[in-house]
Amino acid sequence: MKLRNDIKNHFGNYSFRWKESEPIVSLNQKLLFNISGGVVFEDAIARGLTANTPRISSIQTCLRTDGWEKIGISGRHHLAFDMLGHFSLYENDELTVKNLMIESAWRFLIDCAGINSHNLLATVHPQDIVSQKVWEGLGVKTISNNENVTSVPSKTMCGLRTEIVWQHPETMKLTELWNLVFTQFQGNTLFHSPMGKIAADSGASIDRIVTVIEHCSSNYENSLWKQVVQSLEECSVNHSYTKVCRLADLGKASTLLISQGLAPGNKAAEYVLRRIIREAYVICRQISLPFRKFGVISSNYWVSVETTQNTILQVLTKEISKFEQSLVRGRKEYLKLKSQKTGLLNEHDIKYLASTFGYSAVLTELDECSDRKESV
Repeated sequence: MKLRNDIKNHFGNYSFRWKESEPIVSLNQKLLFNISGGVVFEDAIARGLTANTPRISSIQTCLRTDGWEKIGISGRHHLAFDMLGHFSLYENDELTVKNLMIESAWRFLIDCAGINSHNLLATVHPQDIVSQKVWEGLGVKTISNNENVTSVPSKTMCGLRTEIVWQHPETMKLTELWNLVFTQFQGNTLFHSPMGKIAADSGASIDRIVTVIEHCSSNYENSLWKQVVQSLEECSVNHSYTKVCRLADLGKASTLLISQGLAPGNKAAEYVLRRIIREAYVICRQISLPFRKFGVISSNYWVSVETTQNTILQVLTKEISKFEQSLVRGRKEYLKLKSQKTGLLNEHDIKYLASTFGYSAVLTELDECSDRKESV
């Protein structure tokens, strides 16, 4: 991947040492997954001590579920995604660190990614004088934002943020590309007890950067996603671009989690994987795409090792076999309820089927549509 090498080389020129991605399932006891590149360094930042390797860059594979309903719809949110980040851990003072972090991020977008500087601007906290001066020195327009604040989870330190934002040249719509976070005050009150050496961590979505580079209107249209979306669409009967995009997202998340050794289950991260797989199965039914075909396309696209692809297909097949057994019971209960009704099932019935048998409202709707066709 050329972009990966460009990132590694560019930040290497600023003396950032490259770090390979941690597994998606987080070692942080408070999290199920690594939700950003900075999570990996939370402990180091919270301790306030200079690390053995104080300057690091990485591309961390992450998974977030807080935007679940937006997946496939917004064109910007994903379950599994790669986050570019660079980090300075208590190696220098505020001015030196902010100069380093801001300039290196900005120069990457301009020099390596080739993004037009006229379409980029920055958001800055109104009292972040240092960041403001750095941006002015680079000739970048800034927007004041009072919400550009941050604190470590323990609330023992806090600081300020600045963001690099891309403005669409035609629609003028703003898209956040890069978030740079500075932990620079002891305690939880801004501008009290400033630290002599500060920490900085950053995050930039690879998907969003590629979308901007390629002038796409959605991440699913860029070169990272387009091929898998088209393959799924070509193999489906009932075309729905939004559902296919969502299915592609579920495919990436499930295959990456399985490839890293996670199995579906009823607890914690395992349950999230189960939910992802089962929703993918339901969407496959909606768009008339054989589930195995979905598994083959997803594993072939997101994982390069053939033995791992075979393992993924085995895990998917086993999980869906269990799910289908549950659905048989749900189908029987659905038919029982239908026989007791003179019309469609009510909301209480639909919730009962979903909560008790995993027979979702979508499956109920598919059955009712099928029943109506048969009665015509």
